[in-house]
Amino acid sequence: MLLLPMIVLATAAARTPVVLVADVGVDDASALIWLAKDPTIDLLGVAASFGCHGDVRQTAANARRVLRAAGRPCVPVYVGSPYALGEAAPPSDDGSYVHGSDGLGSVAEAPEELRMPSCNVDETLSAAEFIARTARERPGEVTIIVTSPLTNLALAYLLEPHLPELVTRTLVMGGAVRHPGNVSPLAEANFAHDARAARLVVDAFSSDDGDRLVIAPLDVTMAGAVDHVHVASELDKAGVAQRLLAKAWRTYIGNYCTVLKECGPKAVLHDAHTVAYLRRPDLYDTELLTLEVSVGGAANGHSLLDRRTLSASDDEIDDRTGAVGGRKRRCTVLTGVDAAGFREAFLSAVAPPVINVSLPIVKETTHGLRTYAAPHPLKA
Repeated sequence: MLLLPMIVLATAAARTPVVLVADVGVDDASALIWLAKDPTIDLLGVAASFGCHGDVRQTAANARRVLRAAGRPCVPVYVGSPYALGEAAPPSDDGSYVHGSDGLGSVAEAPEELRMPSCNVDETLSAAEFIARTARERPGEVTIIVTSPLTNLALAYLLEPHLPELVTRTLVMGGAVRHPGNVSPLAEANFAHDARAARLVVDAFSSDDGDRLVIAPLDVTMAGAVDHVHVASELDKAGVAQRLLAKAWRTYIGNYCTVLKECGPKAVLHDAHTVAYLRRPDLYDTELLTLEVSVGGAANGHSLLDRRTLSASDDEIDDRTGAVGGRKRRCTVLTGVDAAGFREAFLSAVAPPVINVSLPIVKETTHGLRTYAAPHPLKA
């Protein structure tokens, strides 16, 4: 079968440089494959985090597996911190009860994966060092996408305090603003697994204009649930990485049903919404909000929304004195999504449709060359 190149010509100058910070599990894989396949994205590397699996070495291995399956084995994967800020041991709980024992659906490596090319790359830097160095080397160019606990981004900020200004924008899947949490009544998993790091990042990357930090909380990712039978069937037809994702996603969906008792025809792709917003911001409703992440206790990881308003300004109110002064630092929060548009954008990028195009075939005969027209299925 011939492959028809995507009719998108993206020069190196036009491509968006992206660093992905991820605990590559099932929905992280959906974001990673999108970034790896999109010709308008220059994926500079992956900073591996714990989360979907408690061992960061496993999530790094998952990232390398997905990248190889996607035909991008030379994208480097840097191993991050094995534990949360202020902790001295790896987390005692993780997302493997949903994501599978290896964090990636416990899917056996298929023969077609083993046939994909491999690559030797320098991955000696830590994840935080990679983030900080990349931002310094390419000031004003790089977009950071985080689909994991924010530990490694927080450490990169501590290494480079100018990081929020050095990067173009930071997109985070995390938090639950007005929606219930998924690991506690108030908290979403990425924020809860390292609430100190989440608090540090939200504080440091929020700004007066609110455009430096974009957060995709459960409020929008749950609203963007898709028909999982249809999406998985499209993934099955698309390629090696997509088939790996489809198998892992079926495990993820099954665990949601049997363990969490959340069953039905629709399922979520939480982390893909960060990439979808980068590529198709028109699909989303947004609000500029002031958030603070709670640390410790029953509210650990809670995205606390400052609901106070002032009739004449957006000035901050001092909690201790009641004095007014200094504009509130805000972030952009995704609050609504065109779910059908998200599904189509995801599938168009990750599992483009097969189209039929009639091309001439040249067949040699005893009377010279004669041309016969015959249809050939080509993949966009």
